[in-house]
Amino acid sequence: MIEFTVNGRSVSVDVTIVTRLSNVLRDHLGLTGTKVGCDAGDCGACTVLMNNSQVCSCLVPMAQAKDADIRTVEGLSDNGAMNALQQSFHAHGAVQCGICTPGMLMAATDLLQRIPRPDEQQIKDALSGVLCRCTGYRKIIKAVAAANEFSSEADLPQPRPPTTAVGERVPRVDGKAKVLGSDNFGADEAPEDALWLRVVRSPHDRAKFTIGNLETLQERWPGLVRTLTANDIPGSNLYGASPARRDQEVLAESETNFRGQAVAALIGDRDTVEKIRDDELGIDWQPLDPVIGVDAALADDAHIVHKDWPNNVFAEGILDKGDVAPAFNKAAAVAEGEWETSFVEHAYIEPEAGYAQRVLAPDGSKDSMIVYGCTQAPYLDQGEVSHVLGLPPDHVRIIPSACGGGFGGKIDVSFQPILAVAAWLTKRPVRCVYTRSESMASTPKRHPAKIYAKLGLRADGDILAFKFDGNYNTGAASSSGKAVSGRVPCHSPGPYRVENAQTRARAIYTNETPAGAFRGFGLPQAALSTEMLLDQCCDELGLDCFEVRYRNALRKGDTTTFGHRLDHSVGIAECLDALRPHWRKLRQRAEEFNAAGNGKFRRGAGVACMWYGIGNTGTSNESTMKLTLTRDGKITLFNGAVDIGQGSTTVILQICADAVGLPMEAFGLVLGDTGLTADAGKTSASRQTFVSGRAAQMAGEKFRGQILRQLNAGPGSVLSIDGNVVEAWDSDGVKTLDLN
Repeated sequence: MIEFTVNGRSVSVDVTIVTRLSNVLRDHLGLTGTKVGCDAGDCGACTVLMNNSQVCSCLVPMAQAKDADIRTVEGLSDNGAMNALQQSFHAHGAVQCGICTPGMLMAATDLLQRIPRPDEQQIKDALSGVLCRCTGYRKIIKAVAAANEFSSEADLPQPRPPTTAVGERVPRVDGKAKVLGSDNFGADEAPEDALWLRVVRSPHDRAKFTIGNLETLQERWPGLVRTLTANDIPGSNLYGASPARRDQEVLAESETNFRGQAVAALIGDRDTVEKIRDDELGIDWQPLDPVIGVDAALADDAHIVHKDWPNNVFAEGILDKGDVAPAFNKAAAVAEGEWETSFVEHAYIEPEAGYAQRVLAPDGSKDSMIVYGCTQAPYLDQGEVSHVLGLPPDHVRIIPSACGGGFGGKIDVSFQPILAVAAWLTKRPVRCVYTRSESMASTPKRHPAKIYAKLGLRADGDILAFKFDGNYNTGAASSSGKAVSGRVPCHSPGPYRVENAQTRARAIYTNETPAGAFRGFGLPQAALSTEMLLDQCCDELGLDCFEVRYRNALRKGDTTTFGHRLDHSVGIAECLDALRPHWRKLRQRAEEFNAAGNGKFRRGAGVACMWYGIGNTGTSNESTMKLTLTRDGKITLFNGAVDIGQGSTTVILQICADAVGLPMEAFGLVLGDTGLTADAGKTSASRQTFVSGRAAQMAGEKFRGQILRQLNAGPGSVLSIDGNVVEAWDSDGVKTLDLN
């Protein structure tokens, strides 16, 4: 037994001396406010105070924690009331996805107890061990600096009257739970009797394999409840990022397509499944020559990754406008080049995690399945899990946890199907938490690209012609390859007026990690080439590259290269207008530095522009929001949009509240759960505020209209709800509706 103090309470735990403090806090004491992102001391999400100094609890063995005084994020608040630092984080918007927030708070607490009023550099130094992938740190730094200004929760900014919720600075509706450490992420919640699942993955880019006798493995390991192979899948063994293209195996059958692909799963108690070595499964690997890179995939003698696509080209997008060849001949300056980009990892702090549970039907009808965990697309998960289990979609319920960062990477289905299969077959709850290395090896990345591009300018700076050809490596699965190959040709010319364009993008299968959505769907890669060519032409003509971008920038009323008329706000010209004074100042400073002669050092200033479509690429953008009013006067917004840190839950509520004409506080929320909400689409492409926000506005307006009709009140009436009585004030006075 190891004794120590946690948040002022003496505790003792029966663990080995090498057990991580983070595991003891979370698994033995239930203090899941301490998060785990890497188990290597790299991310700092697990930061706690030990004897009043910050430590990464994943690096502290219990031998060191013996007799120590430990303080976690749960120890900062007083009976659920935020302390001053937590209030400051909440008020300043220093919380987004929230997975790093407890670690940030503990590191800041360490600082503030040593230096009550730190300067910015001291704050940066104190927080340097805790990584954030959402905020950019500025709000966090401001919150720490301002912590001493808060003394009570009344200090938080409050919304103005209910008709002006949109545009007002209000605390996030999910912010308090995040700063208290009480918001549950995928690894934070599971039934107490849940079994543990570990996936066995391929160590080869491509290989044939056979698995030995797994019954003998279970005999050697009594804590092993069940093993899974492809033969155990009750429905289809295929899933994907779209029902139209299912090309990923839940468990590979006889040949793997990429390093990290799942081939088997072990289910049992956690200690057992984590101790079993992969080589104990008796897997006979026969490595095969893989296709690595798009050039190899397009070669005449290339191995075909998926038999339905004999040339390894999964998808292709083409755009032609005007006549490119003669336009280039007329150009005063022409630049062309080739670029190659690599895979990029999303590096969200929270690895994939969740649990699944088979629910026995009380009426004797077909059992159903619950899957809980981090996701950006609960309805996609529902469809793919039901396909794998062979169940109707309405027999599968996806309950999203808080999502500790996504950036596109958690759109793709990952742990959900295999967890559901395990829970279905064992009839026990089953959970899993990916390790950091497992997450990076098996989940989609940004598409690597090989690009050729060419651009021509007139002497006055107008863009005359543009050509683009990009081959995007979609890896061993289609994932978002079709969206990328469709979006890139349209957007590769940049946010500019281009009269003559010829563009193409292709998604190419290889034996590499699948590539999927990642903040831009292929456009950052394209923007790299376009912006560099623009600079080269400007240099050749002696033009200011900033002013050339401003000259060509799309404006309201313009038509894009793909024929979309921009009838609403565009914003790029206004953005450049705001930046112009800073550009001139930076250019002047660079010129002065270079003129002064600084040896081999030179200073420069650059500008680049990019645009990005809001919404799905070439497909519908539906979202459904629902409002209910109960007899006791409670309004509930049923919102299926997953908030992964961008604040959509708060913004959608603001929009809905304004549409109804009631304060935000009048609304309850039901979020994400496919069993309770309608499909709001994926949280991708910056679409939730724009698309689901519009749905919430329309639902709110319809809701308001029905109430006003019941009251026979005019459209400009001011609504209020007092208990179970609804009141509407208009020019005729007050009208009431008793909900009973």
